[in-house]
Amino acid sequence: MSDCPAFPPLDGLIPVLPGFADFHAEHNADKPWVLWPSQEGSKPGSISFLQFANATHRIAHMLRPNRGGPEGEVVAILINCDSVLYLALIVGLVRAGFVPFPMSPRNGIPAILNMLEITSCHRIISQPEFAPLVSAVKTQLGEKQYGLGVDSLPGLLEIFPDLNKNGRVAPCTPYPRASKPHDMEDIVLYLHSSGSTGLPRAIPQRQINILHWCNSDVLLDWRHKDVLWGVMPLPTFHTFAFMMQLYAPLVNGRPVGLYAPRAPAPPPVPSPKNVLDACRALRCNAIAIVPAFIETWAKSAEDVQYLASLRFLGYAGGPLSAETGSRLHNAGVKLCAGYGATEFGNHTRLLDADDSQGPDAPVKTSADWQWFTFSDYVKLRWVPEGDGTYELQFLTCPTHRPSVENLPDTRGYATKDLWIPHPSKSGLWKIVGRKDDVIVLGAGEKVVPLPQEGVLNAHSAVTGAVMFGRGRAQCGVLVEVGPGYEGNPQDPVYVERTRDLIWPAVQEANAKAPAFARVFKEMILVADPGKPLPRAAKSTVIRKQALDLYEVEIEQLQVYESAKESAPSDGIPPPASWSSQDIEQWLVELCTSIKDGSRISASKDIFNQGFDSLHAAALRNRIIGALRSSADPSAQDAVHQVSQNFVFSHPTLRKLANAISQLVNEGQDSARRTAVEEVQMMLDTYSRDLPTPIRTHSISRAGAVVLLTGSTGNVGSHMLTTLLQEPAVHRVYTLNRPSAAAKERQRKAFAERGLPIELLSSNKLVQLFGNATDERLGLEQVVFDELKLNVTHVIHNAWRVDFNLSLPSFETHVSGTRRLIDFCASSECSARLIFVSSVSAAQDWDVSKGPVPEEPLSDPALSVSTGYGSSKFVGENLLARAAERGLSCMSLRVGQVCGSASTGAWGTSEWVPILVKSSIAMGKLPELDGVVSWIPMDAVANVVKDVVLSEDKLPALINAVHPRPVPWKQVVEDINLCLYDRPLNVVPYGVWLEELERAASNATTEDLERIPALKLLDYFRAFGVDRRRLYDVPEDVVLEAGGFSTYDNSKLRTLCPSVQKLSQINERHARAWIGYWRRAGFLN
Repeated sequence: MSDCPAFPPLDGLIPVLPGFADFHAEHNADKPWVLWPSQEGSKPGSISFLQFANATHRIAHMLRPNRGGPEGEVVAILINCDSVLYLALIVGLVRAGFVPFPMSPRNGIPAILNMLEITSCHRIISQPEFAPLVSAVKTQLGEKQYGLGVDSLPGLLEIFPDLNKNGRVAPCTPYPRASKPHDMEDIVLYLHSSGSTGLPRAIPQRQINILHWCNSDVLLDWRHKDVLWGVMPLPTFHTFAFMMQLYAPLVNGRPVGLYAPRAPAPPPVPSPKNVLDACRALRCNAIAIVPAFIETWAKSAEDVQYLASLRFLGYAGGPLSAETGSRLHNAGVKLCAGYGATEFGNHTRLLDADDSQGPDAPVKTSADWQWFTFSDYVKLRWVPEGDGTYELQFLTCPTHRPSVENLPDTRGYATKDLWIPHPSKSGLWKIVGRKDDVIVLGAGEKVVPLPQEGVLNAHSAVTGAVMFGRGRAQCGVLVEVGPGYEGNPQDPVYVERTRDLIWPAVQEANAKAPAFARVFKEMILVADPGKPLPRAAKSTVIRKQALDLYEVEIEQLQVYESAKESAPSDGIPPPASWSSQDIEQWLVELCTSIKDGSRISASKDIFNQGFDSLHAAALRNRIIGALRSSADPSAQDAVHQVSQNFVFSHPTLRKLANAISQLVNEGQDSARRTAVEEVQMMLDTYSRDLPTPIRTHSISRAGAVVLLTGSTGNVGSHMLTTLLQEPAVHRVYTLNRPSAAAKERQRKAFAERGLPIELLSSNKLVQLFGNATDERLGLEQVVFDELKLNVTHVIHNAWRVDFNLSLPSFETHVSGTRRLIDFCASSECSARLIFVSSVSAAQDWDVSKGPVPEEPLSDPALSVSTGYGSSKFVGENLLARAAERGLSCMSLRVGQVCGSASTGAWGTSEWVPILVKSSIAMGKLPELDGVVSWIPMDAVANVVKDVVLSEDKLPALINAVHPRPVPWKQVVEDINLCLYDRPLNVVPYGVWLEELERAASNATTEDLERIPALKLLDYFRAFGVDRRRLYDVPEDVVLEAGGFSTYDNSKLRTLCPSVQKLSQINERHARAWIGYWRRAGFLN
């Protein structure tokens, strides 16, 4: 291996890849291209450069005989095969004039569809094991009349006949050259990004880009060094593998170590053990690897000893924890970190450590393994973020051109990676995170999570850690544990044990973080082994997908809502009684523990004793935990009365003790007062400094331009359909929560509800992904500016529907509403804001007073039965106050929505379909007094359209309920007629409820499936209360079925022409609903 090979020119004289292969076939023919461990003896198996070049000629002949057909056709590659075959396939396709596009087999259907369409790719090479995936892709493309041809992967021995020891090797015929010379702007191949911030992006790699990659120090530094790299575990489709498996041997003429080829069997699954076994067998003196493997090796003294014997241990693709790296450095391991991306290559330097001048010299030493220096070939721009971090940008220059250029002011690429400079050594930089990853807390503090996550990832039990907390008061962390530590995350004993296990690591991470970034024990969310964290090909956790996967748990279960249920007491027993004196003593001990031993005075303001919002949140959680675990029913009831601001409202422990004692001993009246205060406080908070519009509302000559939030739900998807079909609407922007399959979610919403999917291809539609709570709505500045210039109407429909959550859980939604108010007021057209509210905002209206009026209600007590209703009350009144400042805005208070007469789509998780299915199982339907003013989804969408098209001054609020209600008895009769030939018995509601109660007394899992109303038993109990008698309602006052208030709708009928034509709910509607529920598999 010490023989110095000839090196190919890297000045563009010869084309990259096949040109390099031909150069080596001529000048280094017998030198090994790759090596692998041999099972037959000590001599490794190998393929020479000549054999590799011949293999690429054979592939070109097989896939494009005689160079027939068009040049430059993109060919996707979706395979899992030996690296030697994969690499030959890539170069062979380029030789044949194709543009190969290797894709990760981990990509889902939406990602593959997107990449195929973006690159106009109509041909794919695959294997039988991916047939179901490819078939599903073809089916969806076929719906768009988009053709896709599928080729089989050539066999290993067809391409490398030299590996068949019993066969003859026929002479290799050179493949015909291209008729025109190569150009530096030619696209050679595509690579894709990891998709960690959305769908993977197709990144074109041109001749010029690949030449710049090949001229990087990362590759050229090895030309004259006798180094054999073990690169066998890197997935060949990945950028890291392209650098080390493909480019490195072709640039340097030196082999790399791979796994032994074994096709047609699948290649080995890389593991920490088989990588080291292969490297030992090959006598590699360097390894290129992802950090996850290093973290595993670092736990074995034997493995660390071997790593210390290497000349280099190179890693890239993610961060190595500081603890692990320092431990390995101290053990003599020579760590070399690489930094790069598909968009710009790898242009850091690896051989830049100089220990000759001592550890304190002003140069990089091996102890500075976390710090990077950059090649002189690249031009860098460091953009300060204002918090000590800098975003790295690569500016285009003669020696380096990024594959993607995205800067607004010059040519170059903004990486969104955040770095800090070395405090004393010029030119050294350390990466600390990404702008995408920065967690902006509710108070505006910015948390860079990477350092804390790194400490946790170094714990022996932890396989993955992801911090969260955007828009909240404090951070939490999602932790995945490895084999031997797994359990049921629904088991509070297991969760507490796991939290205790990793708590020392969390404390260590907290010690290195600013105070606002600390994680408290109850904010540790333990991942479910049945829902492993999503990972990129480089084994790093894909943050966005992980947080999407655990969105419900983060929002509802272990963390923000239920952390209080399991809040640890740190070994401090609850108070001896719920007297003020005992509670005060307990609080002193508790706060001292929270402050890590600093004694807290009961008579002084705790916020003058070092407490901050995080400490307050932790204290609140512990108070709630103690109340919930108490045997005293009054204490348990008091749990619901501890507001988010409870600790802030009582800032000394003495006042706090008195308040807790009062809650436990005074009961529900006090709770209701607290809930009302909470609603009023949130309204007042978000009403501060409401803006005055900069101009009056106007619509462009082209028509209305609408920004719609929440377009993927039941009503939202119908709104989007109606707006896109309306000629007077010029454009519709949708703003939805970003996720890996965001566009697919919209498509799925249309498909499930029978809406015309072809509308999603309309030129009128622009799908945006952001968050109304974020600055600039989470959008790029240029997009945000476009919205401010053009939008004439904002329809704010995005709101979580969950009647179990308390008001504070909806604060992000209220915050988003205020952001949209500010947006409308500052927009060029002074956009009108339509807030989609709910009748829940007035759910506690006094039914004896008649219909609920069409106006914002001023009394918060009318909404406090649920946090959802309270949040809508805040939204309505927030708009009312904005209107007083001159903003053109309106709340649309929507009643019970039902499926449309055309599609019947009505979600099967709602109470009406649940009632119907359960009634079928019990053989009886319930009869009730009162009327039904349910309004179909498409009717709500038409109401929104009417409001958008109206040029009149908008009322502050309208009630969107059916203007012509029908008796409950009539609806039940219509449903009954559509169920079976022989109708069900119709019985008084009380009889029906008794039957449900009996079923609940010994319900099995099968019963819960047959009678889903068992899961909503409390709801149906409340629904049957005789409110007319309970509240002494006069007989002439019409009530909604269930004894609820009706809603005045005179303004609705005046403003919205569509409701004048709206037919009453009838048998046609019922038949459509039941048809939909049957098609959905909900009803047999």
